[in-house]
Amino acid sequence: MFSYAVAKDEDNEKRYFVSNTLEEINAHCAENNLEIIGRPEYVEPGMVAHHFIWLGEDKRPPILEISRPYKY
Repeated sequence: MFSYAVAKDEDNEKRYFVSNTLEEINAHCAENNLEIIGRPEYVEPGMVAHHFIWLGEDKRPPILEISRPYKY
């Protein structure tokens, strides 16, 4: 379904990524000099919606978006 990764940059700041494939995450981390420190198998949907950065080629899937009420 989705692939997740936790990476850190040169300042040891953690970054959270989600994508359709591991290859997209690996390529992004290699291009931006990020070190992958973990690959969680499951992440709570609320955590993904608020903290994870989408790395896919397409638009972020609606299932990973935060639901917002309609303004009448």
